[in-house]
Amino acid sequence: MHPVSTVCRPVRLFCAENGIKIEEVTVDLMTGAQHKEPFASLNPSRQVPMLEDDDLKLTEASAILKNCRPILPTSRSAPRSTR
Repeated sequence: MHPVSTVCRPVRLFCAENGIKIEEVTVDLMTGAQHKEPFASLNPSRQVPMLEDDDLKLTEASAILKNCRPILPTSRSAPRSTR
């Protein structure tokens, strides 16, 4: 993630608000680190944020939030399913 990335912000806030401990790795977007190794091989889209959890790799903020949602049914910051 990168501290100034507006796409990363919802993921960072969601994790902070819900007490989810994450290992946050800064990918320096200003120097193009997302296009260099090792990040480029982890994430072919070369965009942040990215979640890696064992074999699961998610490369979009909305997918990351949806993946975290089921483990926190009382979360105030993520919308409930519309089903």
